[in-house]
Amino acid sequence: MKSKKSLEQRFGDLDKATVPSLPVSSFVKFFSTNELDNVNLGSVITNETDVRLSSMETLTENLQAGLEAKLLICSKRKSEEELTSKCLREFDARVLIEPAEDVASLTTFKNENDDFHVKFVPKVPGTYNMTVKINGDKLVSSPFRVHVKERRIHVVGELVLKRGISISSRGIAVNCKGTIAVSDDEKHCILMLDKDGNFVRKFGSYGEGPEQLNDPAGVAFLNDDELLVIDDNYGRIQQFNVQTGNFVKSFRKKGTEDGKFWSPLGIFVNNEGHVIVADYDNIRIQVLDKDGKFMFKFGDDDPGEVALHGCIYHQNKFIISDRGNDCLKVFDESGKFLYKIGEEGEADGQFFSPCGLCVQKYGHHQYLLVCDANNKRIQQFTMDGRFIGKTVTRLIEPIAIATTPDGRFLVSDYEDKKIYILK
Repeated sequence: MKSKKSLEQRFGDLDKATVPSLPVSSFVKFFSTNELDNVNLGSVITNETDVRLSSMETLTENLQAGLEAKLLICSKRKSEEELTSKCLREFDARVLIEPAEDVASLTTFKNENDDFHVKFVPKVPGTYNMTVKINGDKLVSSPFRVHVKERRIHVVGELVLKRGISISSRGIAVNCKGTIAVSDDEKHCILMLDKDGNFVRKFGSYGEGPEQLNDPAGVAFLNDDELLVIDDNYGRIQQFNVQTGNFVKSFRKKGTEDGKFWSPLGIFVNNEGHVIVADYDNIRIQVLDKDGKFMFKFGDDDPGEVALHGCIYHQNKFIISDRGNDCLKVFDESGKFLYKIGEEGEADGQFFSPCGLCVQKYGHHQYLLVCDANNKRIQQFTMDGRFIGKTVTRLIEPIAIATTPDGRFLVSDYEDKKIYILK
């Protein structure tokens, strides 16, 4: 029997002994007692993936900014000779994409063949570096370089109006049900279409009466049943019920005082029901409540020839198109000027007479669409103003734009007298 001293010495030696750790690339699985029937005592079951032979391939052709990209990591396991134990069909894969701030979303999942799928949405064109680790080990060729091109927006059709009539529209809007409202400044009326573009009804006629219009411009849904129409030449906003076409009421009169307008063009209704109006000749933005009561106004001190046209409100910011200075202007929720987007020119991200604006929703992400009228195109941007892409087809004079619940863009080409469908 060992003495107390020798036992203490033995325990001390054991305490100093180094226990080898499992390889980083191994996954050790512990079984509950009811799972031990098929396990040989004395064996350790691990999962080892051979990062030398694993690879990645792109499942999405022509990766484009703003659209979901799909990639596949094909895992290869070590051969029987390289394994010292039985291999389980489980592994841990980690993916890092840089620059991380330019990745809108990143999701991963594994299929039944142990191949690892990666989905991500790149915000802007450029080169992205993707690092892949399987059980802590990098794939041999990692990091991968993923090249993302600019978004290419295509014309996929047009709305065929009743009896093939043409329309000179400076305003288009779509409600949550997909109902489409289009203004016609030649016929001084509003056309209502269903979600498939089929004609439903027309209301309004030339004149200065309560239910009449003279050169209607921008339109916006106050709710799914009521529409606000800019009556340009009379400097007022007309409200109609879209289910019946009946006149509801009129907002304000022509003038320069607060709450009055002089050649208003753009109109937008935010989530609180506030009405935002681009007052072209008064060179200002006015904000009204849902009943038309004046709330506040703002503009800017730009020394150039200011010509405010389109207006939207998103994430506590006003975004305004200025045709005179060929740029977009961004203001905070109180109307304080923050920054500009773009400048005069024909290059990507530049403008020549920007007009209508709208926000495109793609999954959980939003993007800004701009009618670049005299450059004959639609441009797409991140909400902070970075260029994403543009239309492939050359338009003539795109002036108004709206998105539908199913993800299409409707663009009014004023000179071509058509409503195009883009995607």
